[in-house]
Amino acid sequence: MLVQVLSAIHNITTLLFGIFCSAFFLGVKPRRKNILTLFLLFCGQGSLYIIDFLIFGETLANQSYPLIVHFPLILFLTFYYKYPLISSAVSVFSAYLCCQVSNWMGLFALQMTEAQWCYYTARILTTLATFILLYKYVFRSTRTLFSKEPRELCIIGFLPFVYYIFDYASTKFSSLLYSGNKAVVEFMGFAFCNAYLAFLIIYFREYEDKQELKQYSTLREMQVQSMQKEIEQVKISSQKLAILRHDMRHHLLSIAAFVKEGNQQAAMDYIQEYDHKILDLAPMRCSKNRAVNSVLCAYNAKFQEKRIPLEIHCQVPENISIQDVDMISLLGNLLENALHGCEGCEGTQKAEIFLHEQKEKLIVVCENTCSPALELE
Repeated sequence: MLVQVLSAIHNITTLLFGIFCSAFFLGVKPRRKNILTLFLLFCGQGSLYIIDFLIFGETLANQSYPLIVHFPLILFLTFYYKYPLISSAVSVFSAYLCCQVSNWMGLFALQMTEAQWCYYTARILTTLATFILLYKYVFRSTRTLFSKEPRELCIIGFLPFVYYIFDYASTKFSSLLYSGNKAVVEFMGFAFCNAYLAFLIIYFREYEDKQELKQYSTLREMQVQSMQKEIEQVKISSQKLAILRHDMRHHLLSIAAFVKEGNQQAAMDYIQEYDHKILDLAPMRCSKNRAVNSVLCAYNAKFQEKRIPLEIHCQVPENISIQDVDMISLLGNLLENALHGCEGCEGTQKAEIFLHEQKEKLIVVCENTCSPALELE
């Protein structure tokens, strides 16, 4: 009698575990309405299972479990909670896989005690403990994981799906798992290996895409910084030009006075000085290439803020064979390291960069002061 009661409690806790885990994996909120809805679903599916059990017996009831519980649960999560079909399926298969924790613990208890009531007790307690741990540490993460694109979900759900098919084919519909066939026993290792390799491929592609996006973001950030500096320079130049225009009459009168006095050299010196002032007002342009110019202008402003001299010698054409992202990364790293090297220098602080294209190859040399001196091995 005790074993029958524990068996019934085990079936109830397992069904509740599967339904609530499948929903919470997807991100269904544990609110009162959702809990009540899922409990009503449990009552409906539990009733169908009991009817099936009473009419056809335990073996056929267990074999028809997917038609009574799993597939209807997938459809319910898809149409009632509006989750994608593949997400709902992966969630249900993952919840089924999590049930194997209690299965193993139950078998372990049975092996140690050879008492059937210990088997069901261990499974019930493990099911409750597993659900608590999943609720506390896992469900929040899987909400984001199960909302990914179908390609990624196929990789995530491959192993749970294969195990689901394998478990029903080898234990519920046959006894292949316990026949001693090596191929059957090693199948899950084979499936796990394939799933792991597929995961590595997808992960590596995602990593490359993220790195490219990061470099592109850095490029745009530097371009924005360069544009902001250029806008500031234009504003300052406009203000200085307005002052020069205002003082133009005085400058012309000064030049005219030198001419009347016959002092042509003084007039020429005055004109050259005035010309230098006008040239200083022009916005800085280091290179014809926009990517190179963006980096050089942005870091020239950083060096000026630190009051560290930066000499730029750039002879790069407008179009070069190197991609903008790679050019930004190269020059950005060089100049960033040069800036840090100069900041740590106790003596003279200075940096210099040379860029020159020769025979379709870009030559880049960056020099800077640093302290202490580097020891090359």
